[in-house]
Formats: sequence, structure tokens, C-alpha cells
Amino acid sequence: MPSENPDLPKTQAPQNQNLPIPSNILLGLATLPLLGGLLAAKAAVGFVNSIGLESEEVFRGSRLPVLNFPHSKE
Repeated sequence: MPSENPDLPKTQAPQNQNLPIPSNILLGLATLPLLGGLLAAKAAVGFVNSIGLESEEVFRGSRLPVLNFPHSKE
């Protein structure tokens, strides 16, 4: 049983000779900024999450000072 369909046309990978740098080197150079961006995004998410948790602590009121209001005499 053949694994290829004989009716389909054979395709070849494009051979672009106009690039001064091979495409595999360009792909390797593009990997580092992509991974750096992913790590920066992960750090930014953690930072925003920690700011959100701290703001919940402030608005909860357990760390707010007690204000002594004068009582009105009725």
C-alpha cells in the first residue's frame, strides 16, 4: 500500500537565493527576542497580580487607621 497519492502534484520547498543570510539563521536569531518577550510578559502578569492583591489589602480596611469622629449630642 503506497503512502503517497499519485494523483497529487509533487511540491518542493521554495529555494530563495536572494537572501544574504540563510533562513535557518534568521529563524534562530528571531527566537531569542520572542522568548525574551514571553518572559517579560510573564513577569508583567505577576507584577500586575501582586499589585491587585495589595490593593485588595488596602481596600479591605484592616490596615487603615482608626479615625475618631466626634459624637454629636442629641
